[in-house]
Amino acid sequence: MSAEEDVDPRGRALAPTQEENDAWGAREAQRRAAWMAGPSEEEKQSWARRYRWRAGFGFEESRLGPTPEDIERWAERERQRRQAWLAGPSEAETQRWAARQRRLTPSGLSEAPAAEEVDAWTAREHRRRQEWLAGPSEDEKQRWARRQTETLFDEIFGAPLMPEFDLRDAAEYLLREAELAGKGALYALSRLPGSLWSSLVHAGRSFEEEFYQRPTRRRVRY
Repeated sequence: MSAEEDVDPRGRALAPTQEENDAWGAREAQRRAAWMAGPSEEEKQSWARRYRWRAGFGFEESRLGPTPEDIERWAERERQRRQAWLAGPSEAETQRWAARQRRLTPSGLSEAPAAEEVDAWTAREHRRRQEWLAGPSEDEKQRWARRQTETLFDEIFGAPLMPEFDLRDAAEYLLREAELAGKGALYALSRLPGSLWSSLVHAGRSFEEEFYQRPTRRRVRY
């Protein structure tokens, strides 16, 4: 089928068929199952490249690249982490959720959610993770179909179509990205070599002395 046949006479990209939608759902279910089984060879190599990049800046204990044994140990830790995620949420995740749900009482005090609310969220989150592993839901399939329609429209006409997205999903994604960026910045700063850290502190002190101190008054001779 040509590109022109993939568009209806009104110039709108046709949505994927039910067979295409089901095929994507099956592939996505296989991908999730493979993710749970442990890191693939591509993921291992990607981790090794990140290790070498961090080592070059002094963020790792050794400036040498990881050995095959190091890579396999990381893969096993990552596999265990994924299994723990599926069995979760963990106590730390539950505490973080409860901290985000704190609300002000009429008296102005901060109040944590009740134990029943925490237990209900834990059960919902555990069920959500199990359902995720089972494969895409009908809502996920519909969102995938919409994205495919927009991508096809963009490829054919060379103009982006206004995306349709869930505001809640977008907000959660941006908040998660901001959280990871903040953690990454703190982690990078904590792993800086001592000499570089001292140099940055010295530069900051010089900046304050130069820009924040009052200028000294002096006489001007006429």
